[in-house]
This record gives sequence, C-alpha cells and structure tokens, in this order.
Amino acid sequence: MSSKELYVRKTSGLIRSMGAFDAMNLNVSMCSPPQGVLWAWTYGPAMVMTVHLALSYFLGIWVILVSGALMYALWMIAIPRSGGDYVWFSRAASPYLGFAINWFFTFVFLNWYAMNLQTMGPYWLSPIFYSLGWSGLADWASSWIGSVIIGTLFNIAFAILLIYGITLYSKVWKYLFFIVLMGSIIYTAILYLTPHEVFITRFNAVSSLKYDEVVEAAKQFNWVPGWAIGGVLLGLVFPLQNYNWAGFPAYVAGEVRRVERSAWIGIAGGLIVMGLWYTLLGGSIYALAGRDFHHALAWLYNNAPDKYPLPLPPYPQTYLWILYPELVWLQVIMGVLWFLSNVYLTPPNLLISSRNMFAWAFDRILPTRLTKVNEKGAPLYTVILCAIIGELVMLFVATATYQVMIMNTFIVMMIVLGIAGLTSFIFPFAKKHMYEMFPDQAKIEVIGIPLLSIAGLATAIVAFWGAYSMASAPALGELSTVSLIFNIAILLASIPVYIVAYWYNKTKLGIDLSLLFKEIPPG
Repeated sequence: MSSKELYVRKTSGLIRSMGAFDAMNLNVSMCSPPQGVLWAWTYGPAMVMTVHLALSYFLGIWVILVSGALMYALWMIAIPRSGGDYVWFSRAASPYLGFAINWFFTFVFLNWYAMNLQTMGPYWLSPIFYSLGWSGLADWASSWIGSVIIGTLFNIAFAILLIYGITLYSKVWKYLFFIVLMGSIIYTAILYLTPHEVFITRFNAVSSLKYDEVVEAAKQFNWVPGWAIGGVLLGLVFPLQNYNWAGFPAYVAGEVRRVERSAWIGIAGGLIVMGLWYTLLGGSIYALAGRDFHHALAWLYNNAPDKYPLPLPPYPQTYLWILYPELVWLQVIMGVLWFLSNVYLTPPNLLISSRNMFAWAFDRILPTRLTKVNEKGAPLYTVILCAIIGELVMLFVATATYQVMIMNTFIVMMIVLGIAGLTSFIFPFAKKHMYEMFPDQAKIEVIGIPLLSIAGLATAIVAFWGAYSMASAPALGELSTVSLIFNIAILLASIPVYIVAYWYNKTKLGIDLSLLFKEIPPG
C-alpha cells in the first residue's frame, strides 16, 4: 500500500487565510482579559489572601514566555499543521501520547467553551438587565434554565459563524478585538483618573457599610490585610490558568500564512498583549479602591455573604455603578462591552476543538466523514460535533460551581502540559534524525543545547509546579475527588478510542496506522 493511501486525501482542504494579526488575535481572545479579570479579581482574593493579582499577572507574562509560549512557537514553526501538539507528538514521540495529550486539551477547550456559554446570562447579561431596572429578567438570566437557554442560542450562533469559514471569523474577530480593547481603555481611564477620595464618598452613599468598615468586617472573618511575595508567587496559578501556555495559534497552524513570522507574533506577541491588558485592567481596580479594600470586599462576598454590603457582586462593572449609579447609559454601555468580551472569548474554543478533531479524523482515528470541508474551507462536521458536545457539557457545568470546574480541571491540565514539556525536552536527543529535518528557525541552540529542549524543560517545571500548588493549597479552590476522578477518566478514555481506531483500520480497512505516523500529514 502506498503512503498516499494512508491519508483521506492529498491535501487537508483547509485554507491558509489567517495572518500574523489574526494569530495574535486568536491568542488574546482565547484568554479575553476582561473575562479573566472578572473571575480572578472576584474569587482570587478569597483563594490566596496575600496575593497581589496585578503583580502576579505581570510576572506571569515572562514565566509563560520562556516556557510554554516559546515551546509551542518552535513546534508551530517546525510542523505547521492544524491539530498542534497532536500532530507533533504523535510523530515525534508516539501516536498514542500525541493523541492523549491533544484529547485532554480538546476536552479542556470544550469545557471552557461550555462554561463561557453557561455564564453568558449570570455574569454578563444579568448586570446589564439590572442596570436597566429589569430585575426580573436579570434573575431569569442568572437562573439555571435562563443560563442554559441563553447559552444554547449563542452556541448555535457560534457554530453557524464557524461553518461560514475562517475568513469571515477572522474579520469579525478583528473588529471585536478593537471594540473590547476600547471598552477596557475607557474603563481603566475612568478608574485611574477618579480620585480615591471621590470613590470613598460614592461608595459610602450606596453601601450598607462605610469604606473603613468593610476592612474591619473582613478581619472579623479571618481576613488579614497586606500582600506578600509568597502570595504573589502562589498567585501565579491565576495567570497560568488564563494565559495557559499561550500556544493556541499552533492548533490552527494549517490555516496561518507565513508561519515562521506569524508564530512569534501570534504566540509571543499575543501573550505580551494579553498580559499587559490583564495587568492594567485589573490594576485599575486597585488604583481606584485600594488593594486591601477590594480584597476585603471580595472576601466578604465569598466567605460572609450576609455581611456583604452591596446589591451587586464585586465584579469590575460594579465599580462603575458605585461611581455613577445615576448614569444608566454608562452602566449599559460598559455592561455591553464587558458582555462582548465574553463573546470575544467563547468561539475560539470551538474553533480550536474542531481543528483538533479534524486532525484526528484526517489520521483515521475518528470517522473520515469528519474531514469533510465545505466551500468556505471549514470542517463542517467537526464544528457541528464540537457544538453538540459543548451543549452537553454546558448542562453539566450549570450544575457545578465555576471554581470547582476550573480548579480541578486545571490540575490535570497542568500535568498533561508537563508531560508535553518533558517530551519536547527529550525529543531533539531521542529522535535527532527528525529534529535535524526541522527548518533552521526551529533549530535554535543556546550554548549547544536545543532551545526546544530548554523551553520544554521550563514548561515541565512551570506546569508541574502549577499542578502541585493547586492540589496542595485548599485555599485555591474546592478540591473535589469526584471532579478529579472525572478529569482523569476523560484523559484515560483516550486509550480505548485509540485502540478501537487502530483495530478497525487494521482489520476492516487493511490500513496500519503505525505507518501513517511516520509521515507529516499534508497541508
């Protein structure tokens, strides 16, 4: 059997229509700063008491830059195919290892997709409705049935958008980037330019506790003011979770032009843009209200809700309401812009998941029908399949707490990323013949050591440290045995899937998949 018969067809059918900006925009949108700031600044102070979130997020840029981001940029340049780490490690290490790593990451992406769908109502639309005085609609959007209906409608809309092709998606997301960025600029300008004394006066006018009383009330529930270097370092788990490994453009590398340039701009540039955005946006809350005050407020919200003094949660949008409760138009405009930040964040997860499944199907691990590409260059069936899975996961997410879903998945995700790092560390030495075939831009060496190995080792250290920190510090979230077992079961489920695919292709089609993984798939 010739090698040509191993693949479904001679070309993938995907179109290289994404430029360097599109790759960067994909990276930033996967970690939409306004959405991440809302989560971290609302729940982070109750998880790590001595954290200074702005410093943790700034430090996190450089930690990820010299580890996961660097590693994924080098791999993307070396093997620019959609499917990312599945394609790389299935060829560079073993077929099953590459599939298992990518299988779990795809579950993570779909998990995030489902969580973002489910939170459209409670976190983003509800504050807008409340600002308009529509309290009944706000309560409905926050309810289980309301959040599921809203999430389902957006799920359908996002799937339709991706079916219309990557070109339209990139164009729409370019506009969204600037709209969401402008919203953040306006928000931070208001908070940075408003005198602290003005904020105190406005807060005292709308709160059941005075400004100074908030800190004293939090102290009664074991909160301690001040931050420490240890808290900043432990707080790195928040940017590690938001920035992750910043390698998201690598999963759509088969649709990116001039990869040797776009990889650096998309991955490294995207990380720096999103990191500074996080730092300045979150830092504006500290600049306006004070770090200790905001943390005390968040502490009461999370640990003593009956003592919490405001009618709204300590979300970033709430600070505008405190400053200008009479300006309904401002609350609505900023609420819409914050809502658009979640719209900006959500579909990229569906996009990446569909490309990963497309790569599996192209290698015959999934039914080859899933490789069908429409006239727009979109993998039609994988988009639909991922949307259906996302819908089912959303129903499960709606019954669990946001923190539990994120924290327990994060532990296993970091372990898997650590394995990817170790694989990258070993690869240039274990398979030197394959490494030598890489383009020069991916074979950079530092004092005779492959940069890929250095980045891989750094990734493993950072990832395993992140997993250990999360698992060993109960303050970081609720460690659920059931949730951890569920995540591990998802990872191990890749074993029977791969075995069945190998058996079916070998016995029914006469195709030995081991031969397929000796070649790089067509672009």
